[in-house]
Amino acid sequence: MWRNYAGQLRAYSVADLVLLILAAGGDAHDVLVVALLWLGFLVYLEWRHRDRGRARWPSAAWIAPWVCAVALRPAWVLVLFFVFALLYAEKKTVPLLAATAPLSNGALKATLVALIPGVSATWVLAALALTGTRNLAGDVRDADKDRDEHVQTIPVRLGLHSHPLAYPFMLALTSTVWVVAGGLPWWSLVLAWIIQRATYNLTPR
Repeated sequence: MWRNYAGQLRAYSVADLVLLILAAGGDAHDVLVVALLWLGFLVYLEWRHRDRGRARWPSAAWIAPWVCAVALRPAWVLVLFFVFALLYAEKKTVPLLAATAPLSNGALKATLVALIPGVSATWVLAALALTGTRNLAGDVRDADKDRDEHVQTIPVRLGLHSHPLAYPFMLALTSTVWVVAGGLPWWSLVLAWIIQRATYNLTPR
């Protein structure tokens, strides 16, 4: 059971997000706030979707980290974060939201970057573009499953089939971009790759 819960927390995505926040100029406080928001989102997503083969979460498991994050960093941009989180979570029930899910997910990450005081607009736009593209790769990975569940993502609408390596490749690529563009030490990229390799297959799919 612990493996199931651990997999749903997707440490591989958290590792990439930490690199992004640090590269964009965030500090430890920013990383904590963003991690709470992201983990709350992941649990909310699982709580809302109730996919087969995944252990169930109580509502407190996503409410608590969100409340803590708001208390640590009250900011108007959080309104946008919660709006995009709710929109993305409905991708399995609203066809239009399934097709626009990569944009919603990219915008979700962009709002997290925008929480960093004094952050450059370039980083916000980079987060929007690259993580949105990566989420589209995730839809390619899940195309056959989404088709079976009648989730009308872009790859499903285009008649594409699943490609299991699409998302891991894009994940490694975005992590590399954050490290290079942000001037982070190379060992941080190696550590992120190790975490991604060790935890990616923990998520029940």
